[in-house]
Amino acid sequence: MCHLLLSDVQSTNLQLLHAILVGAERDMVETCRKFSLHAAQAERLRTMSPAEVWSLVHAVGQTSLFVPRADLVALIDAPPPLVGTLAAARSPLPAPSMHIQVSR
Repeated sequence: MCHLLLSDVQSTNLQLLHAILVGAERDMVETCRKFSLHAAQAERLRTMSPAEVWSLVHAVGQTSLFVPRADLVALIDAPPPLVGTLAAARSPLPAPSMHIQVSR
């Protein structure tokens, strides 16, 4: 897969996966903290070959692997001098998804 043919979502997924892989090689604990990963997630990503990463990015397609924080709007609206403190103090867990039931 050519990097020039990636969509914005695929490119973002690839870049973040690469950052996690490089970070996990250098400092697993710090990488888990920075990206809010469990150790098992970071370890599994660390074991992936470049071809496996490309394959994952291609297979996932237009779905983001990294969803926004639950407090993203609050951080955007906060005064810039407070954003770093608020981001550190609050959980970066993603916003709860809306569950839609589909009848079959």
